[in-house]
Amino acid sequence: MVYPDFTHGVREIDLGPEDSFAKFPSEVEVEGYDFYLAKGKDGVLRLLSSLCPHSWGTVYLEDTCFMCPSHGWRFELFTGNCINGPIAQMFTFEVNARDGRLFASMPEKKKQAQT
Repeated sequence: MVYPDFTHGVREIDLGPEDSFAKFPSEVEVEGYDFYLAKGKDGVLRLLSSLCPHSWGTVYLEDTCFMCPSHGWRFELFTGNCINGPIAQMFTFEVNARDGRLFASMPEKKKQAQT
């Protein structure tokens, strides 16, 4: 699965009530795409893409990391940094809590050309 093209600009995506996420990382679907909501030891929240930045394979949650089955790259559970290969990182998006809800800051979608 490939993400849609994005252009510059940021939009907020409502992920839902803060208390609906009981464990981390949690699987989250945003506009038909799969992500993981991760929470660091410091309490900071991030939304991580489920796609490997190398081959676009879908990473899955293993015991202590995310794993890409295509080539064995492993990624840290909070930052999405590759821990056993080249310098690489899963795509990450900032998440903020406001009024009991979680909001991810994501790029604006690329506008389709009109014909």
